[in-house]
Amino acid sequence: MESGYAIVRVAGIPWQARKNVDGWPNRAGMYCDDRANELCIRLIDYPAGSTEPRHVHAGRHATTVLAGRAIIDGVTLGPLDAVLGPSNEPHGPLHYPDGCKLLSAFQGSYFHSEVHELSGNKAYRLIQSAQIPWRAAGTGCEAKTLVDRGCGPLLLQALRFAPGARLGAREHPQLHSALVVEGSAMLGGDTLGEWDFFHVTGGERTPVAFPGGATLLAISLRAAAA
Repeated sequence: MESGYAIVRVAGIPWQARKNVDGWPNRAGMYCDDRANELCIRLIDYPAGSTEPRHVHAGRHATTVLAGRAIIDGVTLGPLDAVLGPSNEPHGPLHYPDGCKLLSAFQGSYFHSEVHELSGNKAYRLIQSAQIPWRAAGTGCEAKTLVDRGCGPLLLQALRFAPGARLGAREHPQLHSALVVEGSAMLGGDTLGEWDFFHVTGGERTPVAFPGGATLLAISLRAAAA
């Protein structure tokens, strides 16, 4: 724990074999289970050659590829690309020919039911981050907004910090949590590396420093639903 944050190391996250839950051959590691906001943030690991069937769920998610690739509707998604899975709309299948690791930010129930047909609507979205420009977001920081609608109050952004930049206590005031995607971050006396995670616990937030630069995947919860 640091002032205003809790740190979760990827090496220490608890894993669950999802095969025991829904019969699909993957595993999920828990970063944060925020019951107050019904927000569950997990690292999902699919082995090479696996397929996530077409499915539906009551909750909604913004899921970002961290490593490997995912193929959906003939579109190949790679690192920092995202899938918006809305509530109660079938989507998929998702193919992982080389294996894939993803960060899932899921609001509501994440119990999946396999289905065979898509619905008449297509609110689910495939977001290719290379098509989104980086924009200035403070001193030494650039941002890409990956998901800003369709997932309730959740805002998903990639934040890129230059060497020596800091995430100040009053910057990104609605920040809920963040994953280190590249580089490293310093929180007090702790150094966070690739796929380490921190989330806001309340109170005055310690500034996060990036001596060598870093890219974060940041999750914010806005006051009004999108």
